[in-house]
Amino acid sequence: MMEKKLRKFINRKFFLYPKTDKIIEVREELYSIMLDKYNDCLDSGMAKEDSYKNAIEMTLDYKDAVKEVETGSSLSALKKNLISTASFSTFYFLTLTAIYLFISIVVLKSFNMTWLVPVGGAFLYLFYFALNGYQYARLFNFKAFKRCGIALIYGSLIPILYVFPSLYLSVVHSKNVWGHSWLIVVIIVYLYIMTDYIANRKHFSTLERDIHLLAAGLQLTTILYLSASIWFHLWSSAWILYVVYLALVSLAFYISEKMGRS
Repeated sequence: MMEKKLRKFINRKFFLYPKTDKIIEVREELYSIMLDKYNDCLDSGMAKEDSYKNAIEMTLDYKDAVKEVETGSSLSALKKNLISTASFSTFYFLTLTAIYLFISIVVLKSFNMTWLVPVGGAFLYLFYFALNGYQYARLFNFKAFKRCGIALIYGSLIPILYVFPSLYLSVVHSKNVWGHSWLIVVIIVYLYIMTDYIANRKHFSTLERDIHLLAAGLQLTTILYLSASIWFHLWSSAWILYVVYLALVSLAFYISEKMGRS
C-alpha cells in the first residue's frame, strides 16, 4: 500500500515534466531511493507514516538535481523539435517549389492551373505540422494538450480530404461537387469524436462517456441521413433515422439501468 502511495507521490512530482529518457531515469532513480529509505525506516522500528514522511523528504535533497535535469531536458527536447521542424520545412518547401516550376515550365508549359500544386503541398504540410505538434505535446503529461493535438490533426484533414479534391475537380474537370463533398467534414468530425473517446475513455467520468457516445451516435445518424437524402433523394422520409436512433438510445439506457439495479 505504501509503495503505491510513494509511486503516486513521485508521479505527482513529475506531472509537469516532459517524458524524456533523462526525466524518466531520474524519476525512477528517485523513487528507488525513496523506497529504500522507507524500508530502512521500517526495519529500524519506525511507524509506517513516519517512514513515509522520511522517504518523501528525500525529494528535497534531490530538488536542485531534478530541476537541472528537467530544465536541460525540456529545453533540449524543444530545441531538437524546432531544429528538426525547421530543417524538414526548408527541404519540403524547396522541393515543392521545384516540383511546381518543373510542372509549369517543362511539363505543361503553362502556369494556368499549376497553382494547385503549392496549394495542395501547403495542405499536406499542415497535416505534418499538426502531427509534429501532437508528438511534441506527448512529451508532457497534459491530457488537454494531447486532446488538442488530436483535434488539430483531424482539422488538418479537412483541407486535404475536402477542400483540395473539391477544388481540383472544380478547376481542372469543371465538376462542381461542393454541394455534396462537405459530407466529408461530417465524417471527419465523427471519426474525431470516436478517436477522442477511444484514446481518453479511461479518464472520462460516466457522464463524459455517455455524452461522447451520444454525440458519436448523433453524428453517425446525421451521416446516414445526409447520405440517404443526397444520393437517393429521401429528404422527406430519411428523418425517421433520428427517431430510430432516439429509440435505440432509450432502450440502451433502460437496459443499462435494469442491469445496474440487478
